[in-house]
Amino acid sequence: MRAFDVRRQYSPERDARDHGPLLDLLLSLPANGVIWPLVAARRAGKTWTLKALEHHLGSAGGTSVRYLDLRRVGAALPAVPPGTTLLLDEPQLAGKGGTPRDAVAFLRWCDDLYQARTRVLLAMSPAEWIALERAAGDAGLLSSRDMRFLDPLTPGEALKLARTEASRALLAELPAIWRRNPFLLEFVFELAEQSPDLAEDPWTLLWTARVRSELLEFAYHRAVFEDGLTDAQRGVLREVARGASPRDENVDLMERCGLVQRRGGRSVLADPILEANLCPLRIHHVSDIHFGPKSAERVDVKERGNHGDTMAPGLGASRVCDHYIDHVAELAAVGRAPHLLVVSGDIAEWADDAQYAEAQAWLKRLRRHLADHPRLPPTEPNVLLVGGNHDVDWRQATGPAQAGTQARHVPFVRAFDDHPRCARPRLDEPPETRALAAARYADLGVEFALLGSSEFGGQQEMDPVRDELLSLIGRLRKDAMEEPDAERAAVLRDHVSRIDPGLVHDADLQRVRRADWHAPIRIAVLHHPVSPLPSTELARFGGLINAGEVKDALAHKEFCLVLHGHSHTGWFGKEQWPERHEDWTIRIAAAPSLSSREVQEHNGYNEIEIARDGVGGEVSYRIHVRRMVREGATWMRRASMGPFAPGK
Repeated sequence: MRAFDVRRQYSPERDARDHGPLLDLLLSLPANGVIWPLVAARRAGKTWTLKALEHHLGSAGGTSVRYLDLRRVGAALPAVPPGTTLLLDEPQLAGKGGTPRDAVAFLRWCDDLYQARTRVLLAMSPAEWIALERAAGDAGLLSSRDMRFLDPLTPGEALKLARTEASRALLAELPAIWRRNPFLLEFVFELAEQSPDLAEDPWTLLWTARVRSELLEFAYHRAVFEDGLTDAQRGVLREVARGASPRDENVDLMERCGLVQRRGGRSVLADPILEANLCPLRIHHVSDIHFGPKSAERVDVKERGNHGDTMAPGLGASRVCDHYIDHVAELAAVGRAPHLLVVSGDIAEWADDAQYAEAQAWLKRLRRHLADHPRLPPTEPNVLLVGGNHDVDWRQATGPAQAGTQARHVPFVRAFDDHPRCARPRLDEPPETRALAAARYADLGVEFALLGSSEFGGQQEMDPVRDELLSLIGRLRKDAMEEPDAERAAVLRDHVSRIDPGLVHDADLQRVRRADWHAPIRIAVLHHPVSPLPSTELARFGGLINAGEVKDALAHKEFCLVLHGHSHTGWFGKEQWPERHEDWTIRIAAAPSLSSREVQEHNGYNEIEIARDGVGGEVSYRIHVRRMVREGATWMRRASMGPFAPGK
């Protein structure tokens, strides 16, 4: 016989809760209304609590006690002997299933019982409480002062529920949010008992519990969120899931019902199933960081010498990219840190190992503040990178741009090859044989295609300026360069005409077309713009040479969002090709430069929020893209696109 079975009927030896306060309550009639309301979320243990009270009161003797499941009595409410302690379950006063009971008539029946000195404890959902409260009006039959709630399990009660040595060992590994609800805790213990291998990987065990909770026999999300709450209460939980702090009377009710809790001075979801289903996926899209001499400084230090060197650190992070890390840390403190970081190229200025070392250290610091998502496995990538034209080693690109010349991409790959939880395209491998660079998050409903658009970047044109620069560099290598020559070399280096064409190799596009894409949200990331931006810039190859083919392939595979950089300009757009691809719409989000000095607008990034609603085959998604820019010491929202559904 198994030790755990979440379907089993009440048995005293399996009861973990302390019912003393409710037993004391039932020694008297309500002081302010005609019933004692016991309000709790569905699947929180209301039925077991009523059965436990029936058991304890019946065992005590001298008390007439009766448990009654109102689903089984139909519309006609039964007669009850005077003086009975009546434990009422499932009043069916609200919910999406069936026809709700007449709340006014139900209250009149409760009033008759009260007049006959019958003590009534009515267990109900938050939605049923609101329905009953509205029906009561000002008649004095119902009072919030008589309300009682089921508290979350205490550590001692959770330990009592762990009735085996294996479950006690597992209990210590479970997140606190899973140890609050007796139904969910019993369910997890049951799964671990049935499949002991699952207990060796707590994340997979909890993922399995969440998936199986959606089966029709449990329908946890539907029962708790859809049937057990009002529209307003569901709205509050969605706001809390997004990291907002709604000021609403429903927030207090959700806290009392164990669906919300206070943590670090803010409201957070306290139910792990609802947290996984309602918490949006947050993505930060940054671009054109340009580690090196062109990194933007946040602090303008004009005071030089010892005084300036002493005071400057007191002004905070000097570089904009470091100030961004401080910003993400602040977001983490209020529950709004990104779960994924997408970098769309130009991480370094010259693909220099020293610049990449700076980038590696920066990413390491930033990753500490990335948030965990209940649907994001801890082994999956949370940093997605594509290279830009400045991530090409120009020293390896002195010859003609031949397909298959991958040496120019080796420094970029080498820099991030061992970076944990990082995905990026492998342009160092021949285009004919390399694998498609993709990041797939099936449980989140999101897939990324990481496209290298700088396949042939870094070519140098043969001209006198270049020849003079090479001569000066040669002298530098011989330690023969004087200061005037060094200054001249720096100027020439900035003016060398380079060919930096944006092009996604046809072999990669064919891989995109052949691949199976299943997630409802499909996002492509590359460096170069796929469409002209509304800006005036005199530059060759400002966008993709084969932009039309790229967009045709992405629309064919129903990608809904394209992320890029390169232009150092934030911009949103949407494109639709009439009579092609069934009028599918592709949204485009260009990120401003996160931290380059060469900008005509504020440094910034894009925040992408993907919200989901529903479970199983009835899930819908909404995408919201916001451009955030740095203004002084703060980051402000400058523009917004959405929310929109995929392809709309």
